[in-house]
Amino acid sequence: MTETRIHHGLAGVEFITGTVLVIDVFRASNTIISLLAARAAEVLLVADIDRARAIKRAHPERPLLGERGGVAPADFDGGNSPSEVGRLVEPGASPILTTSAGTQAVEHLVGAETILVASFANANAVAEVAARLGPAPVTLLPMGLEARTSAAEDDEAADWIAGLLGGESQDFEPVHRRLLACDGAERLRRLGQIRDLEMCTELDTRPLVPVVVPGDPPRAVPLDG
Repeated sequence: MTETRIHHGLAGVEFITGTVLVIDVFRASNTIISLLAARAAEVLLVADIDRARAIKRAHPERPLLGERGGVAPADFDGGNSPSEVGRLVEPGASPILTTSAGTQAVEHLVGAETILVASFANANAVAEVAARLGPAPVTLLPMGLEARTSAAEDDEAADWIAGLLGGESQDFEPVHRRLLACDGAERLRRLGQIRDLEMCTELDTRPLVPVVVPGDPPRAVPLDG
């Protein structure tokens, strides 16, 4: 068993040490996983939208992806959609991603030794990696809505992965029902992102584990990449 703790929100994240799992189920975690599964070389994680645009101007070949308020800005190449981004990047590409929640924490986690991107899609894989890497405890960071308020889907994922790390026996069916009934699921339905909702609520469909490489900006790469 691996000791875990759950940290909510951005306040104080700069003091977190050890291994941190950043969780943004709807949808940044899954978008990053999907991009790397589509053989992007890396995903640049940019908190500030104007900084993301500046990087795009300097590197026009890099797809600019992301959202504010759940919707891609008009000048972006695509949104924060795990079901769509795979067709927007070529193998070896270095897309730029800026989102309301998931990309916000990464640049502030200055004390963490290892930062992994987690969701239900890679839950078992990321738990195995976190348990192997240490050091204990592992901190789970559910990002919540726009990194301001809690979101049921992120809290559910944090609890599920904590259960895996704790060696608990778990039943995903009631969790899945709650995911489909939560406020975040309804937001995705209003946005017409039904396929995203399906992908983000599937369990252990992508064994890929993104790890964040520090830099300016930080970037996510496959752990074994």
